[in-house]
Amino acid sequence: MNLSERNLEGDFLEATTAGGGDRWKLTRPAPLEVHAVVSSGKHPEERFTARLLWTHYPDSPPSLKFIDAASGRLDLPSAWPMLRGFRPASLDTCVNWTSEGMNLHPEWRDDPKFRWDRRGNVLLRTLQTLIAELDEFCEGRHK
Repeated sequence: MNLSERNLEGDFLEATTAGGGDRWKLTRPAPLEVHAVVSSGKHPEERFTARLLWTHYPDSPPSLKFIDAASGRLDLPSAWPMLRGFRPASLDTCVNWTSEGMNLHPEWRDDPKFRWDRRGNVLLRTLQTLIAELDEFCEGRHK
């Protein structure tokens, strides 16, 4: 087990028992991959399965994709919530807490307002950010 895997393992265990953890159900299908079943406070009937995948934990933000519950596929826009900065038709996000957003906006990497913060439990912070965005801005499931 490498350092990234060990770091994620400890943070994963903490995230499963953290306050607010009743808002997500977590699994870890691969050493640097976490699946989180989440919903929006505005649309509690809609469940989304977020796939968070790191290349280096906690040093870089995760890739964020959504898994279709019926097929397990990552390439279906209908698996995505409609949120600001989320682009289901492109299967990516334009937010500073995902690798896709950082790749779209490389200038964010050096901007103190937007750069990735590797301190603390970044899995927990990523989940809390996702839940906050879902609660405030979710407009339902992409059709």
